Amino acid sequence: MPRLPLALLLGLALPAQALTFQTRMENVQWAVKGDQFECRLSQQVDGYGEAMFVRRAGERPVFQLSAWSNLMRPGPAQLFNDAPPWRPGTAAQVLGSGTVSDGPTVLQLPYQQAGRMLAGLSAGLQPTIQRSSISDAGQITVVVSSVGYRQAWDEFQGCISGLLPKNIDQISRSAIGFPTGGSVLDAEARQMLDVVLAYIEADPDIRKVQLDGHSDNVGDRLSNRELSRQRVLAIQAYLTERGVDETLIMTRFHGERYPVASNESAAGRAQNRRVTLRLEKD
Repeated sequence: MPRLPLALLLGLALPAQALTFQTRMENVQWAVKGDQFECRLSQQVDGYGEAMFVRRAGERPVFQLSAWSNLMRPGPAQLFNDAPPWRPGTAAQVLGSGTVSDGPTVLQLPYQQAGRMLAGLSAGLQPTIQRSSISDAGQITVVVSSVGYRQAWDEFQGCISGLLPKNIDQISRSAIGFPTGGSVLDAEARQMLDVVLAYIEADPDIRKVQLDGHSDNVGDRLSNRELSRQRVLAIQAYLTERGVDETLIMTRFHGERYPVASNESAAGRAQNRRVTLRLEKD
C-alpha cells in the first residue's frame, strides 16, 4: 500500500512556504552527558536548535526542544514519529500535541510522549514537531534524526545506570513514618534514610538538613511533643553516625499541631506519625 503523505495523515494543509529543519544524515551527531543527578541525550538540529531527552535521578525521561531563534508561533504543535525517506511505505505515528512557548526552551513534553519518541527512534523513526510560524509564512517542521541512535542509546543507558535513586525534590517530600507511641526506625525508614545519605554524599552543595517531628493526637499534648522530639533525635542519630556533619542538621518538633490527615482513622493517624526531611542547597 503506498505511503500516505504526512499532511493527509494529520489533516494539515501545508503551504508552499513551509520550512523544515533537519540535520543532514552525514552530519548527525548525538551527545550523551550527565552525572549522578541527571543524564542528557541530545542532538543538534541544524538551523534551529537542540532536541534533548533528560532523565533526572528518580524520574522518567522527558523531552525538551530549545531554539537559537524560535520561528514557531506559541500554541499547540503536532507531534509524530515519521519514517525516514529510505523507509517508504512506513506509516507515521501520531503522538498528539504539545505546547510551544516563548523563551529558549520552546517545547517540553512529559514521559508519556518522550517515551514514545524514544521507542520511535529505536524503531528507526524520526520524532517530528510541527507548528505554524510566527510570521504566518507557513508551517515550521523540526525533525530529530534516528541516524546513530542505537549507539547513543547504549551510552545513555550507561549514564542512567549511575543515577542516584532519587533527586533532591523527591527526597524533600520524604516523610519517615513511625508506629504508635514509637520512635524506633524500622527497615523501611532506614532504607529511605540510606537514599538520603547517598544523595548528601554525592552533592557537596548541601548546606542544611531540616528535620520536623510530628505525632498523632493519641495521648496528651506534652507527651506527643516529646514523642515527636524522640523521633527527630532517632533520625538525627542515624545520619550523624553515618558521617553527616551534625552542624548541617536543624531540628524542630511539633507534636500533634500539624496533622496532614484526619486523626479519626487509623490510616490518618499513621500518616501523622512522621518526621519530614528537607535538603537545602546554597
